Amino acid sequence: MRLTNQVFGVSNDLIDTYIERPKVDNLFLEGLQKNKHIIIYGASKQGKTSLTNKHLNEDDYVKVNCSPSSTTLDIFNSIVRQLNVEIIESTNITTTIGGELKTGVKARIKIPFFGGADAETEASASSQKEKGLTYKTIDYNLALAQDVSELLKEVKFNKRIILENFHYLEEDIQKQLSIDLRIFEDYNILFIILGIWREKNRLSQFNGDLVDRVIEVPVEPWEKGDLAKITQEGLPLLNVDFTEVLDYIIDSCFDSVGVFQEICKESCYSAGVNKTHPNLLTISKENVDLAIEKKLNDYGSRHIRCLESFVEQKAKSSDEVPLYIPYYFTKVLLDESFENITIGLKRKFIQEKIKEIHHRAENVRASDMGYFLRNLVASQIKKNISPPIFDYDISTSSVKIIDSTFYFFLKNCDREEVIENLMIPEGL
Repeated sequence: MRLTNQVFGVSNDLIDTYIERPKVDNLFLEGLQKNKHIIIYGASKQGKTSLTNKHLNEDDYVKVNCSPSSTTLDIFNSIVRQLNVEIIESTNITTTIGGELKTGVKARIKIPFFGGADAETEASASSQKEKGLTYKTIDYNLALAQDVSELLKEVKFNKRIILENFHYLEEDIQKQLSIDLRIFEDYNILFIILGIWREKNRLSQFNGDLVDRVIEVPVEPWEKGDLAKITQEGLPLLNVDFTEVLDYIIDSCFDSVGVFQEICKESCYSAGVNKTHPNLLTISKENVDLAIEKKLNDYGSRHIRCLESFVEQKAKSSDEVPLYIPYYFTKVLLDESFENITIGLKRKFIQEKIKEIHHRAENVRASDMGYFLRNLVASQIKKNISPPIFDYDISTSSVKIIDSTFYFFLKNCDREEVIENLMIPEGL
């Protein structure tokens, strides 16, 4: 007997209908076997966390959930706290690295000592025995990747370190960690990084030394055959048949496995299936339509709130009317064809379209667009838009949707009504 939400839907736990895709799963396993850092990327709800849950046990890794306020020191501290070490005392310090002031923590750390008899004698000045185990205390700067690497080697650390939501970190922190990854690799301390973006070599743009040193695993695209396998896996578990509506659901989800899973789940609910059905039941188009309506309401309310927050901008002074680029960008996006949006909107195209409708068209300069686009994800995170909806792909100079549910929303909502209901900025 299985519950419907164990078989279909989006969950932090591994669901029963997870399917392995050779191009994705084998690449991930290759990264594990070759002892390389692994970068898993793609839009939200496309299976990044499920991939790690499928192939790793909890004992295989230490996980750190990144947030917009996280620093490298926060991340390193979190890693150390999850290990069998004891920080006896710590002191905040400031050092100069490459001409820049860096804040760190000099910590006196108590760790198990795994040496033999000779080694134990060498360390006797700074070691002590407790319950048959030998411990020693060493000073480390927990803000430095090399010190943290040395500490991890001291405690015989042999797990992977997973950084979830890497995209939430400020760009300077992402750059620093991209540099630190090279240091960690020298000590065979290996990371798995999960992030919401769609371009290749994101971290290599921050540190060219990572080229050929990491394995990148894109979780997209999802092929129609892959989505069909999900319903085939679910058939014997819930005793429900999606054959008659499979193409309809696939066309409705726009290659988003998260949306596909949720529509399958809600279709079962609308058919009265909350757990394994006693008899084979065929899901109807009416069941799917009710599921689509349910998910449109769920996604729609969130995305409308996110767009309202995204366009909100206040003038710095009563005499100044800002350019309101986010507002005009949103109007251009909502007015554009669905096909062009899925391809990605080019930077030059966005600027030209904004100038056509802008209240100060002559003031919309390339530098204004550059600043807006470079900070596109950061500005969304600051406004608590989680996950972010848009990202700027530097390699193709285009804006892409990175929240897979937003395509579903755009295709099914009344876009004119959404535009009309957007709050017009002050002064326009």
